[in-house]
Amino acid sequence: MREKEKKKSNPFLIFTVLLLVAIVATFIIRTAAFTPKESTVSIDKYVLSSEIKSEKVSNNNSEDKNQNYRKNWKDYISIATLHKDIDYSVAADGRITNLNLPLINKTEYPIESITIKVNYLNPGNSSSLDIRNFEVKNVLPGNRTSYPGPETNVKGVTVMCEIIKIHSSNFDFCYDRDLSIDSQSNGGFSGNPLDPWKCK
Repeated sequence: MREKEKKKSNPFLIFTVLLLVAIVATFIIRTAAFTPKESTVSIDKYVLSSEIKSEKVSNNNSEDKNQNYRKNWKDYISIATLHKDIDYSVAADGRITNLNLPLINKTEYPIESITIKVNYLNPGNSSSLDIRNFEVKNVLPGNRTSYPGPETNVKGVTVMCEIIKIHSSNFDFCYDRDLSIDSQSNGGFSGNPLDPWKCK
């Protein structure tokens, strides 16, 4: 038996298909590139523009994002895991020295001020031996940075840290731990229980 001959490809047909694909692609690209875009039209004191609408939408999105930062600030601003990442040395006489506190800022903004309460505890019974508050300024966004903490003369202690105040005008955030107990009932800083940490 004779083997069936293989069909030869038709170069004219291939060329026609490629030409058709090129024409369709060119038409789509030109249509997309040269479709007239809506632009600003001024009529006396009135301005008709899609840009204004999009700006309002972006402002609303920005305010929603800022409100989310304020309401869920503990998800974005924190001291790294206590006792695991806080770095300090214990001197020969039992004092804590070279205390470094790692602050995390996951927001998109620098934070002007964070006040931290450092509680030096007796490791035997967890009673407080000394308390120091200190302020860290200009905490940059999107990173983790260690800041030197206060020194103490008490001996034989362990360290517990807590953020007690935060201020950032970039997203209107004013947190104060002393107001956190009544933040829902009295509305915290803003007087609004739904957004208690918005600066007035």
